[in-house]
Amino acid sequence: MSDYTVVVAMANPQNVPSLMTLGCMMAQEFDGRVVGVTVVQMDYAAPDPDPECHDRMSRAYDILSAAEEIAEKRNVEFDGRLAVGREVHEILDDVAEAERAKLIIVGYSERQHPRGDDSDFDRLIDEIAAHAPCDLAVARMRTPLKLDRVLVPVRTALNLDVRRDFVTAMHHVFGSEVDLIHFACSEEEVERLHDELEQWLIHRGVWDWVHLMVDVHDDPAQAIVDVSPKYDAVVLGTSPLHEVRRKYFGAVPEYVASHAKCSTFLLRTADVRA
Repeated sequence: MSDYTVVVAMANPQNVPSLMTLGCMMAQEFDGRVVGVTVVQMDYAAPDPDPECHDRMSRAYDILSAAEEIAEKRNVEFDGRLAVGREVHEILDDVAEAERAKLIIVGYSERQHPRGDDSDFDRLIDEIAAHAPCDLAVARMRTPLKLDRVLVPVRTALNLDVRRDFVTAMHHVFGSEVDLIHFACSEEEVERLHDELEQWLIHRGVWDWVHLMVDVHDDPAQAIVDVSPKYDAVVLGTSPLHEVRRKYFGAVPEYVASHAKCSTFLLRTADVRA
């Protein structure tokens, strides 16, 4: 067993299977383990009771039980953590630090706000991105998780290594077909970026199973959204220049995550923090 630990943050029971599948995928690829974390916040009203779950603590224990069952089926070591009363980003920061985690996986806007609105959660992803001591993957699932065909849009080779690890795990564990694409502004840029990215793929040892495409388009974000129906997932990285809001991902990833017709994964490297 390696020292590769994945922290999977879970709040919505409906997303536990997808988030845990991603966590187990990374643990399988790097011979590691998964630490599942769910948080019970005590300063809000309890969720409406239902036949399966009548209070916050029951829901939290059910989430961890479901996560453990998924890990067992995939033969992945699992530890569950239930935290009460603190901010989500603080708990994830502490757990990741204590476990020396390599990656945190969290759902994008998938948590149901205890008060029924999103007033406290607009900034949640930014808070996690600002404080997380390791790489971060933010997953937005449009459909039940499927990874047969994956698109990786890039501007340059910058920050591609964390995505390389992520899609390599997809390819090895699920047999994903991976297209890496750059939308250039001119034909001259097409030739230059094609050569640069080709050398990067060869150097990283993934040239034989990643399909490289470079095309001309004056609006990369819309171009990615336009082709997204052909894919099961789009994997985007942190922008080198950060916006004021959602500053840890940037305008293009934010737009794609909001408008793509498939699942999206936003990956931020550990060295891009406040």
